[in-house]
Amino acid sequence: GLDKGRLILYYDYNMNIQMVSVTDVQRNFKNILDNLVPKNPTLVIRDSTPRAVILSFEEYKRLTQLEREALKKEISMVMDVLSKKNAKFSDEEINRDIEYARKHARGSY
Repeated sequence: GLDKGRLILYYDYNMNIQMVSVTDVQRNFKNILDNLVPKNPTLVIRDSTPRAVILSFEEYKRLTQLEREALKKEISMVMDVLSKKNAKFSDEEINRDIEYARKHARGSY
C-alpha cells in the first residue's frame, strides 16, 4: 500500500502536497486516487524532478472556475479601458473601423 509516512510539503498558502514517485503511481494508482483530498494535490516525482500533479475532480473544477473568473475580470478591465479610450468616438465610427479591420484581416490569411 501507499506509505502514509511520505514527505508532505507545506507551502506558504497552507496547501499540503503529497509526493509520490512514478513507480508509486504505477503500483498504487487506485489507492492514490482513493486518498485524494480536495485542495491537496499529489505531486508525481520522476528522477527527483516534479513531473505531474494529480488533483481531485473537485479541486480541478474549483481551479478552472477561478481561472474563468480571473479571465472574465481581465476582459472586463480591458473593456473598461477601451470604453474610456473610445468615448470620444461615435458607435458609427467604431463599427466602421471594426468592419475595415475585419475586411483587411481576412485578406491577409
